[in-house]
Amino acid sequence: MLEIINSYAGEQIMLARSPLSLYEGIRDFVVAERDGAIVGCGALHIVWGEMAEVRSIAVRPSEKGNGTGRILAERLLDDARQLLITRAIAFTYVPGFFEKLGFRVVEHAELPHKVFSDCLNCPKFNCCDEIAMLIELSDSPEPLPGQGPLSRALPNVYQGPFPVRKPTEEA
Repeated sequence: MLEIINSYAGEQIMLARSPLSLYEGIRDFVVAERDGAIVGCGALHIVWGEMAEVRSIAVRPSEKGNGTGRILAERLLDDARQLLITRAIAFTYVPGFFEKLGFRVVEHAELPHKVFSDCLNCPKFNCCDEIAMLIELSDSPEPLPGQGPLSRALPNVYQGPFPVRKPTEEA
């Protein structure tokens, strides 16, 4: 995956990823496989309770133009919907790819959670040339509860109540 992603970074088409960033985010990734070999990858990174970023979509040159990238992106957006994510973002040098999926260009300032969580550590922070894009995944998002770690219940995830252990007198 690192080889595929960083080959595009070498062409200034996407930002490079370090091995550490790949290991730390490995559970965010899906891969496309052909004959037992990884031919493409992409990640869905949760940015905030209602927002996720589609990132690192890359395919081997032999896969370009046959829909592998689109299949990966659609899978990631489906995953986002299943997690009740209402908005997905992407930062890209290839806006046409994301426009075909329904994304629209937005100002970086419209995405403060992304800017303050990831962008502050980016070497291009003061001179970012990536295009920020956004897609609304739900026409009418349900109101979110005002408490809980993600401020809303997730499907198929136990939400509590969690038992609270009382301290023993010996402790």
